[in-house]
Amino acid sequence: MRTLVLLFPLLLTACAQQQAVTPNEVPHQAPTVQMTVVATSLNRWPYAAPVTFAIPDSLMYAKVQGKPWLPPFKQAARDYLLGLGLREAPESEANVLLAIGVLGEKEDADSLLFSRLGMDPGVTTSKKGTVALVLKDRQSNTKLWSAALQASRDTPINVNAARDRAAQSLIEQMMMRLPSAQ
Repeated sequence: MRTLVLLFPLLLTACAQQQAVTPNEVPHQAPTVQMTVVATSLNRWPYAAPVTFAIPDSLMYAKVQGKPWLPPFKQAARDYLLGLGLREAPESEANVLLAIGVLGEKEDADSLLFSRLGMDPGVTTSKKGTVALVLKDRQSNTKLWSAALQASRDTPINVNAARDRAAQSLIEQMMMRLPSAQ
């Protein structure tokens, strides 16, 4: 009880030093992000442990506005797969290869981008702000799993650190149903 009595003045001082928002100031609001995720299912990996993967640069596709997003998406996907217990391997030895396609929020899809990934873009070709991931068996080139996320936001993401955090969050949303490798 005595400790509380001694700490009470500190608490009052801390509360008195907080900045108050004046009526003319507008509090900072987080940007609004709308997203739609479509993913296929993969109940278990069709390989004996350890399951290995590679994300070759030759399987990364983007138009002009999507290109700055490729490195953070690649890193986020790599980190996520490692977290599932998969091991990174050279492209020539990996069990699975991950292909990544990115369209900026002002870029329309062409069928070439999706066909390179082995995906059908659907009825409409307007897939602005889309990230697509495809996991393929390296030897047979068979698609094991795929996901696409279409997102739009009310403010652009221009800072690299913010782009990295956004890429990590979007990859987690897309890959959250993949099984662990153990």
